[in-house]
Amino acid sequence: MVVGSNSPIKILVVDDDLDTVKLVGTTLEKQGYVILAAQQGVEALEIAAQQHPDLILLDIMMPKMDGFEVIRRLRADPATSAIPVIMFTAKSQVDDKVAGLEAGADEYLTKPTHPAELVARVRSVLKRSTSMLPPLPEGPKAGRAVIGVLAAKGGQGVSTLCINLGATLHELHPEAVVAVAELRPGRGDISVFMGYNNAQGLNELLKAPAPEINADRAGKALVTHKSGLRLLLASNKPSDATLIAAADQRAAIVHALGEKATYVVLDLGDALPEAMQRVLADCDRVILIVEPDPHTMIQTKAMQQDLDTLGAKDKILYAMISRVRTDQVMSHADIEKTLGLKLNVVFTPAPELAYQAARINQAMVSLEPQSYTAQQTLKLVTLLTQPREK
Repeated sequence: MVVGSNSPIKILVVDDDLDTVKLVGTTLEKQGYVILAAQQGVEALEIAAQQHPDLILLDIMMPKMDGFEVIRRLRADPATSAIPVIMFTAKSQVDDKVAGLEAGADEYLTKPTHPAELVARVRSVLKRSTSMLPPLPEGPKAGRAVIGVLAAKGGQGVSTLCINLGATLHELHPEAVVAVAELRPGRGDISVFMGYNNAQGLNELLKAPAPEINADRAGKALVTHKSGLRLLLASNKPSDATLIAAADQRAAIVHALGEKATYVVLDLGDALPEAMQRVLADCDRVILIVEPDPHTMIQTKAMQQDLDTLGAKDKILYAMISRVRTDQVMSHADIEKTLGLKLNVVFTPAPELAYQAARINQAMVSLEPQSYTAQQTLKLVTLLTQPREK
């Protein structure tokens, strides 16, 4: 479909199960989409070439030609190579999802799925390729929030949590602009994870005079990930860390992003220099990551006290992230007793999921939406978007 045209959006549903085709087709027709259907791979390729659908929902397990081969042929043909594809299948193993994404799928949806999730995924993928979407149904509107994430030491999962928070917010509010921003020059962890080498967006803003950093300039520094998430990325050149002293610019960046995006997730790292203290004051909510390690807990307690001193106590949510399966870590009860608080969410180890997500530059919650990681991230997002008690 040509952007700006009034043509209806066409979605091709490909599945050898007729009941699935009817159910999915009916769900999407109610949203104003025109549905095309195919029950075999060859038929799907013919329809795609002739009708040029705006999106294809593609099953994997089909006779004669499976979904993997269909998408490979779609991507090999210049006439169909740009059509977005959502793999829609009962195959739920991580390896199957990785294979689908590596074959060229834009998204992966596991059967059975709730109609609301199906519609949300379809809208999200279409948003990346066109601005002509059917009007959103009336419902709760997205709020606005700047969310800071930090830990008492490095290697505790700050960047990973930022990515998963951003991806979940984008999934829940596909109509909203969601930005994830790295604020530590020379420490481009998110940029590397998401597949960008030595990004310069943050550097360019930090080198500009603070009064010249506005929403328009900040918007131009953002890159759009294949998921639709907007990213302000730091370089991974260690010598760029000298820009950390640009406190006025960093404060201006956060203010500008708050005007540009509905939700802004900030990677604040593992320290509180002056620049980060000023940013902290502009955050609506702050997530402090807690590692269940007795030695790290000493540093976490000190970070907690600093945050209290800086007036952030009522903004904080606590997320425990455990990265290793061991009996040597502290229990939930011991952590809560040490810090004098209740943990809001607990993330259990998911090394395989983390590895597979990094391999294809994707958020863990997008690769495995039914995982415990995704469930806890959703719980955290729900808490973040609730009004704070006064």
